[in-house]
Amino acid sequence: MYGSAYSSADQTRISNSLIVGQILGILLLGFVTDGWSRKAGMVFTSSLVVIGSLMATLALRVQHLGVENMLWYLTVARGIAGVGVGGEFPAGATAACEGMEDYNPANRGPIFVCATTFITCWGGPVCIFVYLMTLIGSNNDLTAAYISVNTISILLPLFVFLFRLRMEDSKLFRRSNFKTTQAASIPLRLILKRYWLRLAGTGGAFFVYDFVNFPNGIMSSTIINSLVPGKALQTVALWQLILSLMTLPGVFVGIFLVNRLGRRWTGILGFGGYLLIGLIVGCSFAEISKVIPAFVVMYGLMQSLGHMGPGATLGLVSTESYPTAIRGVCYAISAALGKAGAAVGTEVFTPIKENLGQRWTFFFAAIFGAIGMVVYWFLIEDMTEADLLAEDKAFELYLRENGWDGELLEKAQETE
Repeated sequence: MYGSAYSSADQTRISNSLIVGQILGILLLGFVTDGWSRKAGMVFTSSLVVIGSLMATLALRVQHLGVENMLWYLTVARGIAGVGVGGEFPAGATAACEGMEDYNPANRGPIFVCATTFITCWGGPVCIFVYLMTLIGSNNDLTAAYISVNTISILLPLFVFLFRLRMEDSKLFRRSNFKTTQAASIPLRLILKRYWLRLAGTGGAFFVYDFVNFPNGIMSSTIINSLVPGKALQTVALWQLILSLMTLPGVFVGIFLVNRLGRRWTGILGFGGYLLIGLIVGCSFAEISKVIPAFVVMYGLMQSLGHMGPGATLGLVSTESYPTAIRGVCYAISAALGKAGAAVGTEVFTPIKENLGQRWTFFFAAIFGAIGMVVYWFLIEDMTEADLLAEDKAFELYLRENGWDGELLEKAQETE
């Protein structure tokens, strides 16, 4: 739309604003959800997504100030939306995990994946579908496509915001939290001593997964665009839509496996898919890239296996592995490391492609798939049969035995 006025520096800044915003949102809302309430955190994140998306939708209205100023405005808007999107990770994940423990602990895993990963995976296809339909209906009018996609990104979180106004905090959170404890009195040393290994596992697995998944997701259009003859917008968008839809079967399989196979083995199986498919596509890239349907199927299968394994289980194990009082913060640290991995992966993706060739992006996916398998095997504790209330009680006992005399609320246990 803006040609040379939209420089590579502008593209990088606008792209990074979302990632930086997500990291800030993850860390901020990790503390908010633990120190204030799950409901407050979720309402706050939804409102930021709505505000940021609304600002982004109106970006074209400030063109009269100049293209550069408009792009800076868009950078700020995406940053605000990014804080909200990032905050959804600890706020939504902790609320979903504890809510399932309240009402259906036996199926906590499958329902959690349905409420988080499955819903998230629909975002990509819906966004691309709206974009594609707008291109078709407007005869490739990019302005209309931009406004349509961003309008949808306002309406959906607005509905979620209204729903969340009626929700309540879980029984687990009302029973065990640091809300009445001053920040200086929280026993950080004892917490790290007990949970540092689990934190290394969940944080490390998040880093490895997002290092591969995030750049592969956002760069898929670049790769497909380089393979489509003529680089037609609608054709590229159609193949992107097909590719994004191929992740959904993997999530369905993940929902089926998280209880039957367990969190750890499901994650290992998914990372194994990165290893296998990455090697196959990397070794045969010269041949398979000439047949776009075959390439998209293999690329989509790799993404699907990723969503089946670490995509379905990482959020789950990152909430189940920690007691309620620190669940939001520990999840936030893990997810923030994941976004750091996404940022690093995105930065190295282009140099790898330009200096070593596109096939090496798949070899790196295979390498990090193998690393992910090792992390899951040695550092991820399988929490399939875990009792979250029992973990809370064990945590409280541990603090008492080590001399901490603060207070964790226990009213809900006695009154409900």
